[in-house]
Amino acid sequence: MTETKRLNNTKSKEWLYLITEFLSNGNSKSTRAISDFLGSENKKYKKNERGSKFLIPKNTNLNYIAVNPDLEETETDKPVTYLAFSGEKLNLKLNYLTELFPNVELIENTYDGGIQLFFNPVDNRFDFTAVACQIFTDYKSLDELTDLSINGISFMFKPNKIKTRAGYIMTE
Repeated sequence: MTETKRLNNTKSKEWLYLITEFLSNGNSKSTRAISDFLGSENKKYKKNERGSKFLIPKNTNLNYIAVNPDLEETETDKPVTYLAFSGEKLNLKLNYLTELFPNVELIENTYDGGIQLFFNPVDNRFDFTAVACQIFTDYKSLDELTDLSINGISFMFKPNKIKTRAGYIMTE
């Protein structure tokens, strides 16, 4: 089974390593190619009511995938700018993330509650520029998070970091 096929059949640490390799060394595909590979459009969310294109994942360990930009069928394909994954079975651990992304900040999310783990900068072999995980917890230090299961992760592809009430985002 190829590495990319395994990506849609794994979870946890193996999935994290496969997705980061898939999104590295100039391998990142266009928005449509990534969408087609990872899932099918979830028609439940109407285009004019959503901020991202939501996918029904091929990987059954995931509940949803969100992709930006959200293209019209007739629009020219574009590079991906944001890619998020969520699933109760994803089960990532902090040490899996810090092995790949040692630069981490813990940011309070005053908009939704909880905290954001924000990994930036990342190694330049990756096509993305930052990684974020939103965790709804009262923990305030990384030491308290070592055993916590992280069930959502987002990859950002833009160059500039700005702080919002919900944490950091990457923008042009």
